[in-house]
Amino acid sequence: MRRWLKWLLVPLVFMLLLAGVQGYYWYQVKSDIDSLVASVRPFAKVEYDGISAAFLGGIALENITIQPNAYKERISIQRLSLTSSSRAFFLTAHEQLRTGVLSDPVSLNLTGVSYDLNADYAKRLVLSSSDSKSSSLDTLVCGDTRSIDSAALQAMGYRFLQGDLSLLLESSANKKLMKVRLGSEFAQLIKAEMNLWLALRQGGTLRRDDLAKTAIQMFGMTVSDLGYNQRWKAFCAQQEGEVVEGYLERYRAALIQNFVDGAAQYEGERLLGALVSARSNRSIVAVRLEPAVPLGLGQLASPGGADSLFSSAELALQVNGKVLELMDAEWQVMRELFGGNVRRAALAVMENKKPIVIREKAPEVAPMKEIIPGVMPIRPPEVKKSFVETPIDKLAGYVGSAVKLRTFFGREMEGALVDVNAEAISIRHQVEQGRATFPVAKDKIAFIQVYR
Repeated sequence: MRRWLKWLLVPLVFMLLLAGVQGYYWYQVKSDIDSLVASVRPFAKVEYDGISAAFLGGIALENITIQPNAYKERISIQRLSLTSSSRAFFLTAHEQLRTGVLSDPVSLNLTGVSYDLNADYAKRLVLSSSDSKSSSLDTLVCGDTRSIDSAALQAMGYRFLQGDLSLLLESSANKKLMKVRLGSEFAQLIKAEMNLWLALRQGGTLRRDDLAKTAIQMFGMTVSDLGYNQRWKAFCAQQEGEVVEGYLERYRAALIQNFVDGAAQYEGERLLGALVSARSNRSIVAVRLEPAVPLGLGQLASPGGADSLFSSAELALQVNGKVLELMDAEWQVMRELFGGNVRRAALAVMENKKPIVIREKAPEVAPMKEIIPGVMPIRPPEVKKSFVETPIDKLAGYVGSAVKLRTFFGREMEGALVDVNAEAISIRHQVEQGRATFPVAKDKIAFIQVYR
């Protein structure tokens, strides 16, 4: 009998030990969440019904309510979950989130978000607006309406914005690239997904005060209409006293009148056709930016930053399955329409709201010292840079420099060296439509010169 009790005692002790570890882990997670809730108390009151936290597993909160200060109404979320494909994340999650340097992939999901458009806190909600200097595409032909705000959305038939939000953060193997995916889907409104690759350089992290040191390596966004376009057309047509069926033709004419000086024929006509097509029911719009040289968020936030840092050759636009290659005239219209939005978006994620001006620091010249009293050394002559023939296996040390090359087939190219790998190099070259990046296989290069 005692032998059986002995064998039963071993698993019992193990189960008690596991329960103790689980209880301690749950307590630590709850303490961290309560500390986070307390930190936002000066801005909003946050409450939740329950919490679940499996040891080295996902964390979930149920029935969360957020009540902004000075308002009675609340924003509700049915479930908030934090998961990771790496169990090691939950051992160091506090430190990773505190420093903004993530070593493991992490996913945050908000399910059942409910936002009351009739609430007092929604009065400041503005999706788009027009002013004396710029026109909004949503209110271009919409009677006296100058902004799509909570009142306009309610007039379209929306009472609550209900949907889901998701955020995925995943670091590359060498910790130099952070992949960010942000998704949202709101019933009868829109579905959107944004993919962003951030180059973490010069001490850049995901902390807000360090984001200026990061750079965009790739940006992509897809927006699908789930019913907003139909309601928007009906609302604006009513404001204009028009019928819904002919509203898009009126809208197209207004685009030509406002953005191309009323010209009936012009080189950028395809772009306005795409903008009209994007307003059709169940439309899908996708945009992808792959700059040859990663774009710093600080540069995008600077005045006019988005106008000169990348060109149409680095941007891909697709509307309802049709790819649009932007010409110079169309690119100019795109910059007028969305250039300011790019800068505002960059400023929104950075702590410093003041305009950022990037200045190149002049090279410092070390002061010369006397060898002996009254005798100065002779300063060595400055070495002038020129194009120098360089071995292919040494090119990795000259990324960013100007190069000239000729292939074995006699083709000559000139541009900036932007990438070098085991098989090929990439050169950023100026073309008529802007700047484009071309790969060149190493075994096809007859000779190459680097400006150094």
